[in-house]
Amino acid sequence: MIRQNEIRLMVKIANLYYSEGRKQAEIAAALNLSQSFVSRMLNRSVREGIVKISVVQPDNVFPQLERGIEQRYGIQQAIVVDVADGEDGAQIRKAIGAAAAHYLETRLREGELVGISSWSSTIRAMVSEMHPLSVKVEGVIQLLGGVGVNGNVQATILTQDLANRLNCRAWLLPAQSIEGSIVSRDLLAASKDVSEVLSRFNHVTTAVVGIGDMEPSQLLRHSGNFYDKAMLSALAEKGAVGDICLHYYNAAGEPVLSSDEDPAIGMRLEQVKACPHAIALAGGREKVAAIRAALTGRYLNVLITDFDTARALMDE
Repeated sequence: MIRQNEIRLMVKIANLYYSEGRKQAEIAAALNLSQSFVSRMLNRSVREGIVKISVVQPDNVFPQLERGIEQRYGIQQAIVVDVADGEDGAQIRKAIGAAAAHYLETRLREGELVGISSWSSTIRAMVSEMHPLSVKVEGVIQLLGGVGVNGNVQATILTQDLANRLNCRAWLLPAQSIEGSIVSRDLLAASKDVSEVLSRFNHVTTAVVGIGDMEPSQLLRHSGNFYDKAMLSALAEKGAVGDICLHYYNAAGEPVLSSDEDPAIGMRLEQVKACPHAIALAGGREKVAAIRAALTGRYLNVLITDFDTARALMDE
């Protein structure tokens, strides 16, 4: 009889809370119970199967696929966006950018130093979707040289635009992404304006990066910050499959160039890996190998991608 009486009370409390929408304090007052007792009964009603809570999954969200990627690659979070079949790369980038904007808007905390990669159409789409935030971040810092040929400074504008939306300072990297030689790279990296920015890379708390494959994007080609065919062929011979901040890695996620061989000026792969929160925005089936290798190399905490790409990442 005691068990039956407990169940009867549990059902009454559950009906008042879930069916009638009464607050716990109201139920406690109405039944002359303590609010803590009501709370315990509600939790117990779920554990014992009296109340069954189900999550209705809309067709355009993919929690199981996201969870599968998180578990397989050991990352904190995967976000998979829905893109209609047959949509072009521009639509994929726009969808990923919108999801990334929402993610940053809900996740950024006071005092963070946000790093942003350059020459990425997907990151540009993210910035365009961002709303002004009241969170007081420390600043936005450019993670890859943003001076292109013919005075092209789109990457610098992108960094400044995000800083404006976050109402914070911008640290711009006044350099090309790729220098002509290691000597030129070292001389430029030692200059006051550039070294000041590079010295802050280890303090970045959130890094937003793109993932490149072996074919330079249209935006990168237009900037002039890409390797010629001979160098790309040499990188491919070393096993390169993709890059982050123009630092290339192989299928195992290992850098293919040593520091003495790499003329790129940008956040190094080991710095991306050490960043507390590295977020990659990348999609399209042509980038599957590069994304998989970046995940294998443990460079990322968060991946934001499209459904087709996510499904391919789960294929053996």
